[in-house]
Amino acid sequence: MKLKILLLIFMGGFLLLSAVVQPGVAQNRGAFSFQLENDVFAGTDKYYTHGVKLTWISPDRMSHQSDPLSRRAISVSFGQNIYTPYDIEREDLIEDDRPYAGISYFTMALHRKRDQTMDTFELLLGIVGPTSLAAEVQRFVHSLYRGTRPQGWHHQLKDEIVFNFCFDKKWRIFRSGEEKKIGYDLIGHVGGSLGTLMTAAATGWQFRFGSNLPRDFGTFLLRPGGESGALFNEQANHRADAKRSGVHGYIYVVGHAVYRNIFLDGNTFSDSHRVDKYPFVGDIVLGFVISQKRFKFSYAYVYRTKQFKTQARPHIFGAINISYVY
Repeated sequence: MKLKILLLIFMGGFLLLSAVVQPGVAQNRGAFSFQLENDVFAGTDKYYTHGVKLTWISPDRMSHQSDPLSRRAISVSFGQNIYTPYDIEREDLIEDDRPYAGISYFTMALHRKRDQTMDTFELLLGIVGPTSLAAEVQRFVHSLYRGTRPQGWHHQLKDEIVFNFCFDKKWRIFRSGEEKKIGYDLIGHVGGSLGTLMTAAATGWQFRFGSNLPRDFGTFLLRPGGESGALFNEQANHRADAKRSGVHGYIYVVGHAVYRNIFLDGNTFSDSHRVDKYPFVGDIVLGFVISQKRFKFSYAYVYRTKQFKTQARPHIFGAINISYVY
């Protein structure tokens, strides 16, 4: 019954966003993106252990005459995240470690872009708990290559339908080397989310340096408002740019102020396992991006500070993004 309700909500929301973005003339192509985040890249299997998302971005369109300098697009994503404690071979409840938890979700977002800024408004709907199928996915993957069977999933958070409203604003602070093969730029962003899944705010800066640097708004992790920003703006390049190849590296530093996080605070409307979280968390990300005509590949190495007070050590994981402009 819960999945049927979610399906109806998703379909209604998608039709609503489609109606919002229809006015205007399509300017460029759409895109698909596949994102994978996993701590196997760091040789660990704990905490935020897996995240995957598939995104479709519509062709961007000119806005109404009241805002002729901006373009708009919508994006639709499906994804799943998995969280576990440090020792997944224990069967008992590990009270001082984070809960077992998983979420399967759907997002719809409206993006508005100008030359130096980009705004994203996003709605997330999903389900946390056994219906997310996170336990089955992790057990299946482990049966293929690790041989270790996670033992504590019967302690996971209970089923709960969750929602989040998110806003993110990115702006290009400076850019150099516009007419040269080698260039650099600095991109800032600020955003926040409100809902039963996560209530938090974030701000950060991304510095990029490389060959044929694209005029987009950077490459980001699986976070509210971040999954499709770079793709949408990649389409805004001149058509000649789409035939160019490029390589660049980047460093991204971001801070989060967290009021509520269901994966640490536990279920909203029922008793469940929880831990005492830190209100402030930071990420340092080092990555590189390779673009070849309509394809783009990126890899990043992520260092995340401790998220809860009894956490043994900071977490490290890797992030991959593969995108194609059609």
